[in-house]
Amino acid sequence: MIAKAAQWIGMRRKQEDAYVVKFFPDGVLAVVCDGMGGHHDGAMASTLATEAFLRSFEKNKSAAPGARLRTALEDANDAVRESFESRGVYGGTTLVAAFAGAGVLRWVSVGDSALYLWRGGRLIRLNQDHSYRDVFRAYIGAGMTAQEALRRGHVLRSAVTGEPLDMVDAPAIPYPLLPNDRVLLATDGCEDLLAPELLTSVGRNILDNREGSLPVAIIEACQAMDDPYADNTTIVSIDI
Repeated sequence: MIAKAAQWIGMRRKQEDAYVVKFFPDGVLAVVCDGMGGHHDGAMASTLATEAFLRSFEKNKSAAPGARLRTALEDANDAVRESFESRGVYGGTTLVAAFAGAGVLRWVSVGDSALYLWRGGRLIRLNQDHSYRDVFRAYIGAGMTAQEALRRGHVLRSAVTGEPLDMVDAPAIPYPLLPNDRVLLATDGCEDLLAPELLTSVGRNILDNREGSLPVAIIEACQAMDDPYADNTTIVSIDI
């Protein structure tokens, strides 16, 4: 397996995304967090969450991968709560974490940061979207475009804020991986390029290209879109 990553600040003043990638004897862990820009200290929340998640995952080596992921999420949520309570402020972050090993993919996620699979020329979103995009998608048949539905549905229904996690995507059954699969963890800054319903020939060509760095190529394509409101963007790819 080969893992690569890239970030872009977009048109924002501050990078509020954070990520970590680490190889273990039995697989590779990737975590991507998108700090909530509408709240204080979104960058702090995303950094705290990724660091606490990794520490927890490393510590619980004897547990099964799925249990390690879920425990690490709870520990990340606790770390965010403890930090912000001590400072009297409030912040939050999305979190998507995936562990690829032994021919399968396990994940846990909260919020709207995406986990994609590129296989056989098809882009599939594997994890749930804990925002209102799915609600707005229902209006597409009534005349709203897919892009409008995605842009209007950014409000989160769940996030890592230190409060109880009511919505968590953590499937009990691991997802089987095949040779040449490409797994991507991504914040919503690249959504206009990578959302399966919006995927263009440009996006397909990028995902099919095995030369160079896939995250860098995606970032460059996002920059080329010249969006004056471009958000922070973080991409981690794992090639099987």
